[in-house]
Amino acid sequence: MYQDETDGSFKIGRSGFKFNNKHVFVDGRKHKATQGLWELLTEDNPDRNSVSMQDKQAYKQILIQSNAHIVNYSPSGKIKANKGLKYSRFISPLFSNTKDVPWETLQ
Repeated sequence: MYQDETDGSFKIGRSGFKFNNKHVFVDGRKHKATQGLWELLTEDNPDRNSVSMQDKQAYKQILIQSNAHIVNYSPSGKIKANKGLKYSRFISPLFSNTKDVPWETLQ
């Protein structure tokens, strides 16, 4: 998530991002603003105890919608892999090649 320098709006990837006390909105799509989702959106090392399976699912939807996890935010690009904890603990498992992600391993 970042603030656009030209107009001051918030963005995630290429998508508009707004929020209030109860919800976050990505290009108008509403997600419940839980502590876990905020951790995933704003922290480099999210607290795994605060992140629920629903938070992970919402975060994956946000990433897919915004392409925030893709190089240059391009739908045809590769996932931005790195050695960070957020990537290894959350992003990589969400986009593994297996059909069913074992959610227990994401905690």
